Amino acid sequence: MRIGRTIGMGIVAAGLVGAAVLAKTVRDVQGAAAGDIDSFLGLPDDERTRRPVVAVMGASIVRGRASVDFVRMLREEHLDLAFVNGGVNGRVCWEMLQDMNRVMACDPAFAVILVGTNDVQATLSDEARDMTRRSKGLPRNPSPEWFGDCLLAVVNRLHTAGTHVAVCSLPPLGQDLDSPANDAVRTFNAVIRDVVDATGATYLPVHERMAEVIVATGREEGPAYTGSWRPGLESLVGHFTLGRSYDDIAQRAGFLLSPDGVHLDTAGARIVANLVHGFLTA
Repeated sequence: MRIGRTIGMGIVAAGLVGAAVLAKTVRDVQGAAAGDIDSFLGLPDDERTRRPVVAVMGASIVRGRASVDFVRMLREEHLDLAFVNGGVNGRVCWEMLQDMNRVMACDPAFAVILVGTNDVQATLSDEARDMTRRSKGLPRNPSPEWFGDCLLAVVNRLHTAGTHVAVCSLPPLGQDLDSPANDAVRTFNAVIRDVVDATGATYLPVHERMAEVIVATGREEGPAYTGSWRPGLESLVGHFTLGRSYDDIAQRAGFLLSPDGVHLDTAGARIVANLVHGFLTA
């Protein structure tokens, strides 16, 4: 009886510890991005207008909590510019469109858009599509076509205000470049290219540069993206609870550019930062 009671208490304790770790991880990853829109708009007027503003717009890859923060890299390299981080975890392009008034309030001279990974993931199965539409209250089912409509509206809104706009192609999902998930990524990237061609925005070939690195090292057959939540959760717990760097997590998982097949390690973030740097200095 005592042994059984002890085992039962151990199981309960382990469950409580696991729940506490999960709760902490969720709080940490939802923490504010460095230099986010709210903090920028809270600055005095003279501070907001002192330097040209670069609004970087997107989801968790931009927010830089589940990912190495490429916006921070750029902020440290371009002291003459004010970088506003508009990344929101889980965001799809339609949600970005709804938030444009806050972006425009920052009066950006430049805008860099890296959005669409969540849109892609929402189209990979009927279950994902239904869950995304229901949880976000979307007016339509996610699709490449609707993504393109929303992205076009975002870019046109920025251009109307005189903002110089660059749009990034989407990073690979996982490292298996021939997977169905990456077929979907390429479909969305073709839509991004169409929007760029139609608007005169600048195209930043993030996907193409990352694919070149993966192919050059002969690592293009895996690990594959499976749609499982497990790699992402393990990455976040490893980072926020165990104190591991995203680079260490990526190496342990067999990834070159990502800790979990979705977000970025330092090498992946550097590719994005270099492309944005080229846009800003062109």
